Amino acid sequence: RASRRLRAMSVARGARASRGLAMLVTLGFVALFVSATAADASPRKAHQGRWLGLTALGEAACGETDAFCETTVLPALREDPELVFFLADVRAAAKKNAARNGGGFQELADAYRANVTRQVPRLRFPELLALGCCLSAGECLDDILGEAPAILGEAPGASQIDALDASRALAAQTLSLAADAPEAATKMPAATLLGANANACRPPFDQTRCGATVVALYRRAGNQGFEIGAMRAGEVLLARFAGKFVDGTSEHLCFRNTTGGDETKSSKTPAGDLADAAAARALFKGLLVSSDFDKRALLRLKELSAVEERWLTSRDGSGSGGHGNKDAAYVLAGVLVDGAVRFVLVTFLFVAAYAFRNTRLGQSTRAFVWYRSGCAHVANSVRKTKEAFGLVPHRRVNGGRAERKHEAKKLAKQIVKDAKKAKKQP
Repeated sequence: RASRRLRAMSVARGARASRGLAMLVTLGFVALFVSATAADASPRKAHQGRWLGLTALGEAACGETDAFCETTVLPALREDPELVFFLADVRAAAKKNAARNGGGFQELADAYRANVTRQVPRLRFPELLALGCCLSAGECLDDILGEAPAILGEAPGASQIDALDASRALAAQTLSLAADAPEAATKMPAATLLGANANACRPPFDQTRCGATVVALYRRAGNQGFEIGAMRAGEVLLARFAGKFVDGTSEHLCFRNTTGGDETKSSKTPAGDLADAAAARALFKGLLVSSDFDKRALLRLKELSAVEERWLTSRDGSGSGGHGNKDAAYVLAGVLVDGAVRFVLVTFLFVAAYAFRNTRLGQSTRAFVWYRSGCAHVANSVRKTKEAFGLVPHRRVNGGRAERKHEAKKLAKQIVKDAKKAKKQP
């Protein structure tokens, strides 16, 4: 009976030891999984869903352009008889030329454009400003929209949308000329921001929303004290640098003024230019001291860092703004950091499991992990296999049916053995 008790105690200790070992192994696998998940949760996803790039910027610029013209420029225009007469003359001439060419909103828009181009050397700053706002949100816009009735077979309002687009392009061209006028800096500094917003709303003709003209106008507005200008310039540069990661149009439609001449003659450089990233970072850092745009600038800096990381780790990014292979140094650093994180987390879990192994919580957790993870089933199967091959003694339950049966067989074998010995003796 004493030997059976010692054997049961040894089996129990072995079971507890194997159970603890299995729990530690399970915790190790859980730690590896958690660390891998944490490492994959890169901050580059932080910018997704918060900002739609050039599309959102253009919509905001359109609203600000119309609002400024309606509340500031057009009311002042109605109080100046010379400007009222000037606009009436321009509208009458444009309508006359459009009717001569067959009528329609496109002919009327072309007539306004020809009038502006022909009179540019003679137009003063107030006249450029008045004509630009008239085309953006005034009676000139109403004239162009009035020549664009709904056409049978087209989507509702399709012709009106085209007419609005044409009028805004003309307004952007005219307001850009007003922003470039020498009087703009002294008489009305906000004209620079107005011209930048008009260009971002609907770039004129062959230009783009992320081109050199828009960036230059916004940066000039920022230098004149309009913080929103610096913010918008940085956002345009960020969208141009991010390319496909933020806005597909900035990947395929953005020009780079690499020829030193007109923007329409510039070459199309793929997104990922580090010069754009550096300029955007400088603009955003300058706005961190602003009371109105500090949080927004901080968010854009995080998005810029996330986009830089994506360019480094993407298949198309080489870490130098071009397209090529992954940056080997960055990949090696990522592997080392991820490995260190996994090692620290696994070590912490092992130490915690060992320190609390004899507490009630530790024992309950160990039992739960032992049975729920499937380790108990595996250990039981291995033990039964060893018992079947006689590698380990069979486990018996004290006082149970299996033990009584086993003891009866042992007693029978002993009786037979004693009988055989008795026969051999003389």
